[in-house]
Amino acid sequence: MSTMIVLTSDQAATVRGPSASAPHAALEPVELEDGRFVLPVEVLDDPAHAEHYDMLLALPTADDSTLVFKAPAEEDPPPEVVQ
Repeated sequence: MSTMIVLTSDQAATVRGPSASAPHAALEPVELEDGRFVLPVEVLDDPAHAEHYDMLLALPTADDSTLVFKAPAEEDPPPEVVQ
């Protein structure tokens, strides 16, 4: 079991993407079935994400065993090749 930080869609949009201090590091919140998003609490240990530390620390957490993750979108089949 892992502890996850729970974010709204607006909060997820705020933190999503490369870090300002370390562009090679990025946060990618994962969507839940109910429209909320989560990040593992371990992101708080990564100095690359310090710019978001205060906001993320103030958010609620949940055990991942209690969360329902959104199923990945099905990929469209490749277009048929016409010869």
